[in-house]
Amino acid sequence: MNRVIHLLRLTLLLFVFLALGQPLYAQDASTVTADQVNEVARELWCPLCSGVRLDGCELKACDQMKDEIAIKLAAGDDTESIKSYFVTQYGPQVLGEPPRSGFNLLAWILPVAVLLGGGLFVLTRGRSMMQDIRPAPVASSERPVPDDDYARRLDEELARHD
Repeated sequence: MNRVIHLLRLTLLLFVFLALGQPLYAQDASTVTADQVNEVARELWCPLCSGVRLDGCELKACDQMKDEIAIKLAAGDDTESIKSYFVTQYGPQVLGEPPRSGFNLLAWILPVAVLLGGGLFVLTRGRSMMQDIRPAPVASSERPVPDDDYARRLDEELARHD
């Protein structure tokens, strides 16, 4: 009789563990929607293709990466931790932009510096060109004396027709 009670207790205890453990097993990737996965996948780039976001890539490897995102979302990971996981797995190119630190900071600063420098160059060059176009003021209303014979004869012809 003692043995039957012990067996019933073990069965009841096993039933309780299975009943309480069931919600943990129910939280797999099936509870995560495709929209949630694509929301994270839009912020990541395919490490195999150049210039293709993860949500639009058709490779089998990208499908596996999306499955990994779904598993991590179901486990409760946030977007930033998932992105940092993929950076450690595939490198910073999976983010689609260079990190804003170290030597890669040049990729963020250099285009702005070139645009500002080019604008400044165009502005100063344009001003100097405009100054060159303005005629120099003539001190008197008389024409200057031409240096060569052709210019002198041209002036005489023009004076006759005036």
